[in-house]
This record gives sequence, C-alpha cells and structure tokens, in this order.
Amino acid sequence: MGVKAKGLNEAIDLINKKREEIVEVIKLTLSDAATNTESQAIASAPSSYRIGNEVINLGFIKQKINKKVIDNGLGFNVGLDVPSQGDQWEAWIEFGTGLSAEQILGGAQYTSEIKNQAQLFFRNGEGRIVGKPYLYPAFFRNSANLVNELEEEINKKIK
Repeated sequence: MGVKAKGLNEAIDLINKKREEIVEVIKLTLSDAATNTESQAIASAPSSYRIGNEVINLGFIKQKINKKVIDNGLGFNVGLDVPSQGDQWEAWIEFGTGLSAEQILGGAQYTSEIKNQAQLFFRNGEGRIVGKPYLYPAFFRNSANLVNELEEEINKKIK
C-alpha cells in the first residue's frame, strides 16, 4: 500500500502519523521483551540455597525482580534492588563467588560491562557460592533477536 499526499501539509501530517505509529510499535516490542525477561528471570531464580547442612531461603530474590520503564517507554531496566552493603545474595547467586564467578563470567556471552557490574560485588575471591544465573540468561534469550523484531515491526508500519 503506497502513501499519497496532495500537498506539503498533508505530507507532513502523514509523516507525523507514521512516526507516532513507529514509536508506539517500538515501545510495545521493547515492553514485551522486558516483560518476558522479567517473568523468565522470576521463574528461573532459585528459591533456596544449601551450604553444608544449612538451607538458606532465597524467596526474596523472586520478589525483588522488577521491570522499570525509562525514557517514556523507549527503554526498560529489568533487574533487582540489590543492597550496596551487607549480604548481597541476589548478585552472589547470579554470578557465584570465588571460582564459580570466574567460570560463569568467563563465558563469551558476558560483556565487559556485565563483568564490571559483577565486580561491584567482589569481596575477597575466596567465596564458595556456586552461581545459578537467572537474570542474565533471561536477558540474553529476550534480546537475542530484538533488533530484528524491531526492524520487522517498523517495516510493517512504514509500508
């Protein structure tokens, strides 16, 4: 279907309408990816962790995973509210500690930005918590084809 305009004002109106439609489809596609990331991370987050004979309840991790809208819906942050002091189980379970963190973060999918984020939770490198990644795998799954999905949706609106 082609777009036909009879004058400059009508052409500008059509362009503005298409622009609004494109922005809305971008927001919707990003929101869907963020919602899927959030729900998959919640589903994958461990609810407990065993250290020796002791079981630690980690149910609070699932409750802290959330999606926050930024840039009027043109961006989203999916993550957890992690304390800057004290026990930081959320990050320790995601990345592990000690050798486990080294092994997990050594994976090719972890960028230097993610490694730097994990480094914020480093204490002494001697930890023995085996990581059980839940947030970043959900992010990787839902962002892998995001650019292609956005391009496809935008192209539908342009035509």
